[in-house]
Amino acid sequence: MFFLFGVVSGMRDLGERSCMLPCCGMVRAVLTCSFHQFTLFFVPLFRFQKRYFLTCPRCGSIYALSKEEGRRLERDPHAQADPTALSFLRQSGRRCCPHCGCNVEANSRYCPQCGAFLGGNP
Repeated sequence: MFFLFGVVSGMRDLGERSCMLPCCGMVRAVLTCSFHQFTLFFVPLFRFQKRYFLTCPRCGSIYALSKEEGRRLERDPHAQADPTALSFLRQSGRRCCPHCGCNVEANSRYCPQCGAFLGGNP
């Protein structure tokens, strides 16, 4: 008798949630859950090692959430994430204007769309 079992990794997009992100001031973020899943005869039985992440749709920064905060946000789609529960993981190479959200070059001092000052010597 043969038993086919295995462990596979997966990610699931749980939609947007409200949260004030410190990276660029965006008020919405995409909640994602990564997990490992035990399968028997290619049928998923249970998930383990769940991890939750918030990704900024504007600048691409990624924040990790605690299991408790992630579960709370997963269960209630209208819940707002606690900014103190965010743990910064990495920032994408993109830079964006904090006023209008336009993607700008890394060495730009002014936003090409709205003209806002972005930093550096004027």
